[in-house]
Amino acid sequence: MDLQISFRNMHSSDFIQGFIQEKSQTFNKYFDGKITLKWIISAEKLGKVAHCHLIGNHMDYFAEADTSDFRGSIEEVIHKLERQIRKHKEILKDHLHKNRSSQRISA
Repeated sequence: MDLQISFRNMHSSDFIQGFIQEKSQTFNKYFDGKITLKWIISAEKLGKVAHCHLIGNHMDYFAEADTSDFRGSIEEVIHKLERQIRKHKEILKDHLHKNRSSQRISA
């Protein structure tokens, strides 16, 4: 896994970097190949914003969240990305099963 973390409108924080590295490990259970995670953490006027762009073999996912603290934003982004990945995998799984059932009927 290639992990890139950028900070905008704020200074780099070792705590936030460590938290992102820890939470990003959850994506290893979904992918066998190489993936790239690009995080952008920024402080806006009233909220803390986290953007994440996940790029891999034949996939491209993006999520962002704006909450009152960085941990909440990062966890919400992870949740959104996991939901996108699960939905995509279910679509692929259903598509494969549909093809198999139609082949059995026609044969």
